[in-house]
Amino acid sequence: MRIEHTSSPATEHQIRLAWVDHEHWSGGRIAPSKVIETVIEHLISHGMEAQLPPKFDAAKARRWVPGIDQELKRAM
Repeated sequence: MRIEHTSSPATEHQIRLAWVDHEHWSGGRIAPSKVIETVIEHLISHGMEAQLPPKFDAAKARRWVPGIDQELKRAM
């Protein structure tokens, strides 16, 4: 996934989404790519933009932003 930044060059990230997280966050109703987009949007809104590693599992969002599970379920 390519992330465009306002004050720095764009960055590329490979994000893994396990089926269990896809089901947990979206109930399987939303395409995995949209789930990833929503996870990234929420991480950025919590100030994680500069800290996102080039490769990571979407489940790490839980460690980085406590309470993100509830936010993501509401957003989807």
